[in-house]
Formats: sequence, C-alpha cells, structure tokens
Amino acid sequence: MRILIPLMLLLLSACSNLPVAIKEAPNPDLQLAQFKEGNATNHQGEKVRWGGQIVKVENNDSGSTLHIAELPLNSFGRPISERDSRGRFLAQTKDFVDPHIYESGTRITVAGLIADTGTIKVDQKTMTVPIVKIISMHRWVESSFQRDPYWRAYPYYYNHFGYGLSYPHWRTHWHYRNGYYW
Repeated sequence: MRILIPLMLLLLSACSNLPVAIKEAPNPDLQLAQFKEGNATNHQGEKVRWGGQIVKVENNDSGSTLHIAELPLNSFGRPISERDSRGRFLAQTKDFVDPHIYESGTRITVAGLIADTGTIKVDQKTMTVPIVKIISMHRWVESSFQRDPYWRAYPYYYNHFGYGLSYPHWRTHWHYRNGYYW
C-alpha cells in the first residue's frame, strides 16, 4: 500500500506533456490585437503566449522564422480554429524547424519574448508585425475524434440512427427526424 499511492501520483503527474510556458498564460497576458503598427517596441522583453496557424517557414544559417496567422487560444493554450485570425506575427528560433513537419496550416502555440518588429509582404501589402523570440513551442496534432464525421458525442454518446438504447434519449423505436427515413 505504501508503494501504491506514490506510484499512482507518479502516473497521474505524467499525463500532461505540455511545457509550463504553453499551459499557463503569462501575467499580463498580452494579445496580438493590443499591438498596433510599430507598438511592439514599447513591449520589448515581455513574455507572450500566442498561437495560430503556420503560413510558412523560412530557414537560414542563423535559425528559422515562422510566419503565423494568429488565432485566439483556449484555456490550455490550443488555438481555436473556428475563430477568425486577428493578424500575423513572426516567431524566430535559432534551431532548425523542418518545413515538412511544420507545414502550412499546422496549428502551433509559441511562448517567448517580444523582440522587435519586422516587415512582411502579404500579396501586395507590406505589414509591420511583432517578432517573438521562441522560448517554447508546441505543435498541435488534430485528434482522431475531430476528423471523424460521425463523432458528435461530446459529452455523451448519441445514437444518430435512432434505434436501440442510447443515452440521453433511451428510445427503443425509430425516430424519423434529421432525415433518417430508411
């Protein structure tokens, strides 16, 4: 019994694999919407946790630059893809970032320090965006239940075909709603 409790605590503590900088928002939690043209120089050195979808990755001898279309984050730091982007930012690291793994459209969360502003060109428009020096980053993988078109079961299983016993409706006969008429 003495060994069971520490073993259970060890197993439960190993469930989260997110870095602390990604899980917890810094205080104050600065958002990209607060930064106007050239306003990032006033906040140099401050910690941020931003995320979004990768637009492109550029590599050179000094490191990698990720162009990210920012999306709002949920409480765990995961980008909410159903929301609209509030702008773009650049994330820089001295490490090599493989463009095959971090391809365009990949959701990512970065934690880092505001370094400066940079200019990027989107189509014919030149934009001034903040640059974040990456301390920690996490690539989000689309989970299998989000890809399954028949998974609409959160928080309970729901039988879409209308027969048999299914919680929360506990019915034993066919229901002819939602277009199921066969």
